[in-house]
Amino acid sequence: MGTSTRSGDQQKKQRQKEFKEKKEHRERLLAAKKANRNSRKNNDAPDEINKSEV
Repeated sequence: MGTSTRSGDQQKKQRQKEFKEKKEHRERLLAAKKANRNSRKNNDAPDEINKSEV
């Protein structure tokens, strides 16, 4: 029984780790997207800005 509990704990930790990594990845993408949008605002045509947001 001890091994099944340990295995369950390992699976739970793995899922938490994957969730955390996905969350951090999304936050980095959003931050990069926001930075790009702010830096491009002055240079791009409005329709190009709309394409990058979609």
